[in-house]
Amino acid sequence: MTNWTITSLRIGELYLPHDGGILRDPVHVWLLRGEVVGKPVNLLVDSGMADIPTIHARLRVSGKGGGHASLIAALAGEGLVPGDISFILCTHLHFDHADNLDLFPDACVVIQRAELLAAVDPVPSQRIFYWKSTLSNLMARKRHSQLRLVEGDSDFLPGIRLLSVPSHTEGMQVVVVTTEKGRAALVSDLGDHYRYWFPADARATSHPQRSLSDAFITGNIRSESERVWQAAMRRVLDNSDIVVPAHDFRIPVRMPEQWFAIPDSTYGDLAHSPPDEESI
Repeated sequence: MTNWTITSLRIGELYLPHDGGILRDPVHVWLLRGEVVGKPVNLLVDSGMADIPTIHARLRVSGKGGGHASLIAALAGEGLVPGDISFILCTHLHFDHADNLDLFPDACVVIQRAELLAAVDPVPSQRIFYWKSTLSNLMARKRHSQLRLVEGDSDFLPGIRLLSVPSHTEGMQVVVVTTEKGRAALVSDLGDHYRYWFPADARATSHPQRSLSDAFITGNIRSESERVWQAAMRRVLDNSDIVVPAHDFRIPVRMPEQWFAIPDSTYGDLAHSPPDEESI
């Protein structure tokens, strides 16, 4: 069994209107490094968001970072260039998770077949999140070398398992990565903050809810019912040792060196902290 290392690369932030204020959403991609048949392999989970001027022009949302420059810089910080990436495992195809694919023309993008269909014909409330530029990039790729469609759960490489979890989107998948310390589930937007996974734990949220001690909080952007989403989150916990949410500031940066199921406290959760004025 290959033991992988995982590095969380923060490539930007989105500033989203929320309850009369601003919700800060950090945007991450994950770098996986390991060996397959004795050869080093580098993978990305998700490819991140476009640059802020592009996002603002389309959605009137501000923020900082994103785009080619931020992703190239993040990879350079790990001693890599885009050409060093062999595979991109897309959890789903929303604009903040699957942009920048044009940086990786020779990498193989791996998605659920249902997610590609969802990008072609989304549920109406998600039309603004699927961008034609992403779909055009995928459709121009050659099967099987540049685009691989999977259906359902899949053991993609030794130590890397894809779980099909329709919830946030119809073709949502979670990447479960085996490390020396255990299995880390890169859960993306299935539950994009720790408070969704551990809603009764004061370490995860400043507003713990005892009534949810045996359940989860599900998101408002969804393609499936709440019961289906709850079952998906339970299945992920049953098949992993820790979860790593997509948009929480407190996630471990390097795994397995950093390893925790829940952060020590809510300290460092900057979701509702005002961003720098020059960034707005």
